[in-house]
Amino acid sequence: GGGAGGGLDRHIAQARRLEAQARLPAVAPSPPAQHYFVPRAVQFPGKGDDQVIELAEISVEEDHELQKKHGRENYFKMKLSWLDRELVKLHPPGARAVKLEVDRNDLFHDSFRAFSRLSGDRLRQPLQVKFKKEEGRDDGGLTRHWFMLISREVVNPEVAMFISLGKDHTYHINSASKHQPHHLEYFRFIGRVWGKAAFDGFLVESHLTSSIYKFLLGLEVCPEDLQHVDGAYHSSLQWLLTNDLDAAKLDMTFAVDEDELGCITTVELKEGGGDIAVTNDNKGEYVRLAAMRRLVTGVLPQLESMREGFREAFPKALLEKFTESELELVLCGLPCIDVEDWRRYTEYRAGYTHVDCTITWFWEIVEDWDEAMRARLLQFVTGTSKVPTGGFAELYGATGPKRFQIIRVFDTTRLPQANTCFNELLLPPYHNKETLADLLVMAILDGGDHFNLR
Repeated sequence: GGGAGGGLDRHIAQARRLEAQARLPAVAPSPPAQHYFVPRAVQFPGKGDDQVIELAEISVEEDHELQKKHGRENYFKMKLSWLDRELVKLHPPGARAVKLEVDRNDLFHDSFRAFSRLSGDRLRQPLQVKFKKEEGRDDGGLTRHWFMLISREVVNPEVAMFISLGKDHTYHINSASKHQPHHLEYFRFIGRVWGKAAFDGFLVESHLTSSIYKFLLGLEVCPEDLQHVDGAYHSSLQWLLTNDLDAAKLDMTFAVDEDELGCITTVELKEGGGDIAVTNDNKGEYVRLAAMRRLVTGVLPQLESMREGFREAFPKALLEKFTESELELVLCGLPCIDVEDWRRYTEYRAGYTHVDCTITWFWEIVEDWDEAMRARLLQFVTGTSKVPTGGFAELYGATGPKRFQIIRVFDTTRLPQANTCFNELLLPPYHNKETLADLLVMAILDGGDHFNLR
């Protein structure tokens, strides 16, 4: 009986190491800074210089070793501390502020015009915001307020730069934005806003998709990122990979139909794709191309303009060692999660009820966690760490309103898994609370679902 049990024991041992390293105080959002950058309050256990790292000097292999040594959560906080030290160097005391005067009634276009006049070193200088026809001195509060407002405004449906993937959820680039005059200049401006917020230690309110964060960082966007953008399409492509296309006789080619402003156009996924049939032999290539069309290639000019603006405001080298989920936390901060509200609007399926031991243990574990771990759990199951403004009652999935769900699966030798398209946590009924806590931590910090393209 050493097979499954031995594997489970190894899971638990590794999870306990991860949990011990991850259970740290939550990272507080950065205080606003008018004339200088104020570092985040990141604390570490222990004393001495062993917690100090220099990311710029380490190789990819050393980066992986440090993550393995310290655990993801601890290592992320070490990276934040390093990032803050580097940003402080780029914010000399007494730096002259750039005045930004904008009209609330035309916030997007007025801010765009004002930002367009900033270039080079001026973009790195601290902002001092004034709203037209309003009294008020900016000691950081107005700038923080402006970042909140403009990050909401750029995803406003009337601006049509982004599409919402669910109420108060996340946003992806609207492919129809290309029909707007000056759309590439607008996306460069949006990138500048996001980069400037990160550079000065402010937060933005709108959460973007993981594929956008990856592109900003220069990381590879993968087909599995589609589940955070279009869950139904992701499921359809997954079906192609797991079924016999020759038997299904679908009569598909390497071309897709796209609906843009009410007009249907056919786009080839590769040269001559309209004449190439999709078969069992080439369906993996089709899935990759179709997914990437939806994520990247269909909006590539917009993504490139946004990344250009982001890198104008924020030094590329300072984020090279960060992941897309870490960038989201840098930009958006940690959410304030009401566990009682979360529990109230959670549904149980496949045999679970709210009085089961496993469910009771689950909520006790979540209540005992800090905000950082709760945010990671929410991100693991829903694809984002953001809580809707109306609370968990307004949580959305890929197909509309979808409550957080805990589903019973019976194989207690496997880690908990998530289906982010539908806000589902697949949770085995482990034999005790300690095992549940250990394996849940491991799933969150090291887990994840992916396309199987083989």
